[in-house]
Amino acid sequence: MANINYEELAAGIMEHIGGAENVKTVTHCVTRLRFYLKDRNAAEDDKIKRLPGVLGVVYGNGQYQIILGEHLFTVFDRIVKNYPVETEALIDENLDKDLSAGQKNKNVKYYFEKAITFMGQALTPFITVVYGAGMLRVVLSLAGYFVPAVTESSTYQLFNFMALTPFYFMPILVAYGTSRVLKSNPAFAIAMAAALVYPDFNAMMAAGEPVTMLGLAVHLGTYGNSLLPGIFLAILCAYLEKFFYGVIPGMLKSVFAPLCVFLVGFPATVLVLGPAGSIVGSWIVAGIVWLQSHAGGFAPGIIAATHPFLVMTGVNMLMVGPMTELLARVGFDNVFRPGWILHNISEGGACMAVALRTKDKDLRTAAVSAGVGAFVSGVSEPALYGINLRLKKPMAGLVLGGFAGGAVAGIMGAKAYTMGYSSVLGVVIFEDTLTAIAAGIAVSFAVSFLVTLVLYDGKERD
Repeated sequence: MANINYEELAAGIMEHIGGAENVKTVTHCVTRLRFYLKDRNAAEDDKIKRLPGVLGVVYGNGQYQIILGEHLFTVFDRIVKNYPVETEALIDENLDKDLSAGQKNKNVKYYFEKAITFMGQALTPFITVVYGAGMLRVVLSLAGYFVPAVTESSTYQLFNFMALTPFYFMPILVAYGTSRVLKSNPAFAIAMAAALVYPDFNAMMAAGEPVTMLGLAVHLGTYGNSLLPGIFLAILCAYLEKFFYGVIPGMLKSVFAPLCVFLVGFPATVLVLGPAGSIVGSWIVAGIVWLQSHAGGFAPGIIAATHPFLVMTGVNMLMVGPMTELLARVGFDNVFRPGWILHNISEGGACMAVALRTKDKDLRTAAVSAGVGAFVSGVSEPALYGINLRLKKPMAGLVLGGFAGGAVAGIMGAKAYTMGYSSVLGVVIFEDTLTAIAAGIAVSFAVSFLVTLVLYDGKERD
């Protein structure tokens, strides 16, 4: 693959998105630059796609996404260094103004994209921490498996406390992320979420005796390991903070505005938002159970087969919330994580078939690199955009491989018991169902590899 001049690539991207003056904010994930543009129409898609190092362009979730793969971090650093751009990708502080600005385009798609964008940004800090805690649990599980006596040590137990903490205090972490998106003071939402997991609060809820607040019955539920209550209460806090700091006059503001946030916000949380979040979460899990009951073991296969299209539309983070609810309420995930892992294995299998078929050395190198990345790091965009989608025919192998492997894993009962990465390195989170996910991996790779080998004729472009 040709050497990339990162200064020229960064300059080309900035020129063809309409210049720094067209950029509201810029951020990135693992493989994509993510711009919030003032005028999406000013971006010249075709010219950006032709820049050396660019794997593709996607517009979704209100973001102009440029897929760069391994070049991402270097290019992002050049852009931040050389151009006056804001790097915090947060929703506008004036929510009403932000919504009214798109009044002419308000429709189902508009609200759907706003919701997905919001959820993705709100959950990002939480997901990062939970991945770390999940992998810590993996390390502890391996240590306990190979050296059982270690589980009795205080060192093991202390690390286990750390591994379990982000899950139990999920409402607090989610409230923090949501507050950041809304540009409100996260301390309000954190304090209110912490009250929902306060030991005496939990004891009162668990006692089973009727509880009232302001003369109204309180739903007897606990909120550790819950996702939606933290989001709901953080949204409420953001609006209450804005309102009370706006209407209370100067000298009284510093004392009475925080007081009013809690006086209004906490009863609303205990009486309405907390129970509502719990109920909606139970509906989400019920929906997943419905899918399993009707699709049976094919559910992970459906997830694996459709995942590349979610990635292409930029809404692949849509499933993070349901997956988290499933893990928190049921104790395992037998749908999403198996599907995601097997999708990545299929991406890699198709890439390896391309590498075997092609006579182009640069394409072979790129295919092997992208395939290994999908296998080991669980990052699929270079494989999807750089190889499989670009060559078209490998997409059939990718979809069929994901479906077949997911079905095998699902029928055999693969279950992920904690968060982890969607790569072969993450299979240890399947614990006693390791054989099931291993069988799914073997089938996904074999099917995607063989189908691509048959369909792809070795040409660099179809």
